[in-house]
Amino acid sequence: MIYDQWALALNLLAVGVLAFIVANIFVSAVFWSLKGRLADYAVTTRKSFLWLFVLTPWFIAVCVTLVFSPLFQDNSTSNWLTDLAHWHHSDIFYFLSWHSISLLIFFGFSLYIFTKKIIVLYHNHQQISLLRRFGTEKSKQVFIIESPVPTAFTGGMTNPSCFISTGLIEQLGADDIEIILQHELAHVHHYDPLKKWLFSFFSAYFATNIKHLLLSMMSLSMEQDADSFFVKNQQQSNNVASTLIKFTKLAANYSIHPQYNRELFVHFCRHSIEQRVLYLLNDKQFKTFPKGDVLIVILLLVLISTTSVDSLHHVIETLFTH
Repeated sequence: MIYDQWALALNLLAVGVLAFIVANIFVSAVFWSLKGRLADYAVTTRKSFLWLFVLTPWFIAVCVTLVFSPLFQDNSTSNWLTDLAHWHHSDIFYFLSWHSISLLIFFGFSLYIFTKKIIVLYHNHQQISLLRRFGTEKSKQVFIIESPVPTAFTGGMTNPSCFISTGLIEQLGADDIEIILQHELAHVHHYDPLKKWLFSFFSAYFATNIKHLLLSMMSLSMEQDADSFFVKNQQQSNNVASTLIKFTKLAANYSIHPQYNRELFVHFCRHSIEQRVLYLLNDKQFKTFPKGDVLIVILLLVLISTTSVDSLHHVIETLFTH
């Protein structure tokens, strides 16, 4: 049993964990109901939505924890908060309680995810170092690798580089190669390998089907953003779409070597080619980011999560004793 400040800190962590789980459920429901409408937004807006989905549970968990903290609970001007949400015996923490069990499970799961991601990061760093060492530097951040397999990808976290195979250079024209290089340089500009790694970490806390859909939609959005990054007019869009189709037909005759088929490599021709071509050829007007609606939804989720945490706490206290 722990008392006073340490007990308060551990109980607030338990509040945060419970709030995170509740918020995760609500955010998953919102994402599932809106997933079909995200295509109505421009790709940069869609990426913002996806980041919002994976980060909102963390933001809500922090907000709810603050509501239950002495900062608000002991404030005479916010007595209404204690009626809305309060945590009994917050200055006492029992080791043999659901509080401690929830903390152990959450932090154990977080340590497992973090360890997996660090191992992936380490292997990726080793692979990028080898590719740079044995590749031929064509220009700054662009390397040519000796391989008959037509492939192009971007890798590296804080200092990303583009890699293009000799097999691709030999089988496509100069204009197509330039389009592919511009695409990969867009990934370098956006630090997409790093963002892909971070996004995979935050999405790992969602249910499996939600996680896979989030990752798939973010991968597609990154590719569509890179496809259109240097496009200035419709003719250039048509050229990029044409290169995508050529590369797809060419790559269909080969299988990518396992060393190039890794989680943190961002490939030119691996994701939803049909959707990417249609996006390039589509001239419709996309919706803008609905800032007001998003703010209202987040505030509602904070309110719902706060009241839900308080209700769940009382239910669990009723069903189980410390």
